[in-house]
Amino acid sequence: MRGKALLQAEKSFITQTGIIFVVLALIPLISSGEFFVSTLCLSVIWAIMGIGWNIIGGYAGQVSNGHAMYFAVGAYVGALGLEWFGMSPWITMWVGVLLSMLLAFLIGYPLLRLRGHYFAIATMAIVECVRIICTNWNLIGGATGVSFFQRDMNSLYSLQFENRVPFYFICLGFMLVFIIVSRVIQQSKFGYYCRAIKANQDSAESAGVNSTFYKRWAYMISAAVVSIGGALYAQYIQYIDPVSLLPLSNSMLIVLIVVMGGIGTIWGPVLGAFIMTFINQYARALFNQLSGLNLFIYGVLCLFIVLFIPKGIISLFSGEKIKKLFRKTASEKRR
Repeated sequence: MRGKALLQAEKSFITQTGIIFVVLALIPLISSGEFFVSTLCLSVIWAIMGIGWNIIGGYAGQVSNGHAMYFAVGAYVGALGLEWFGMSPWITMWVGVLLSMLLAFLIGYPLLRLRGHYFAIATMAIVECVRIICTNWNLIGGATGVSFFQRDMNSLYSLQFENRVPFYFICLGFMLVFIIVSRVIQQSKFGYYCRAIKANQDSAESAGVNSTFYKRWAYMISAAVVSIGGALYAQYIQYIDPVSLLPLSNSMLIVLIVVMGGIGTIWGPVLGAFIMTFINQYARALFNQLSGLNLFIYGVLCLFIVLFIPKGIISLFSGEKIKKLFRKTASEKRR
């Protein structure tokens, strides 16, 4: 019976994934406005970063407020590789992944011994140090940043397109891969141990789980996925600097996306990313005279979710709640 239930769950996941990605693929073909498609691209990039953070924060329960650092590593490696050596982002993004994982290993080795808010504060301090270093490091552009638009290269080689639609499909492909990776992790022994550590680290250790080992690997995988998001963002924006990549607000936005959508779930980061990005982009466009309105809306939404939907917006679409809604509707009809 257990095997049959697992098989049914996997079939349901494959069906959901197929339907969602077909819909997302059709959207830019139906409505191909430049601003709308650009917002879709950003949504998918932030969804990738949310999926990455969810591995360490949602599964392993370690709240990192410093993931903008790995976002910046991916962006800088992609940008500088293209600008200095003419290397395609298809290659440099994996260099960024390796560097991010190495950095996560070195930083995680001491920091992951901390717990709770101590770990969160330590990661904030680290990313602030990295921001100051990048701002004063003239070799990588310093505070001025790097502009790297390449007109003379093949668009597919440089990942820089005149039309955003091809780039959107590439980002969507990456998101599909990381959704599957997230599902595999969730269903694996690795994911089970991570959730055990999140529930009660002391109990997990007493049962023989090496918490340091699993947290470190969760942190490294998380950094790698966020780095890919940074590499895609760099090619999307075609200009990078420490102000746009390394403010604390970027790290907090990654966390907020996951918390809003549904922490520890597969689709929560995706849902949260699309909601947050569309609010941000359209609030700026429609109310450009009201600076900070998007942040105000973020705050209100965050308070609402914490108070009334603590499991995130994705919990509203859970099978149990839908069944309850149908039962309630059927009982009202009988009356």
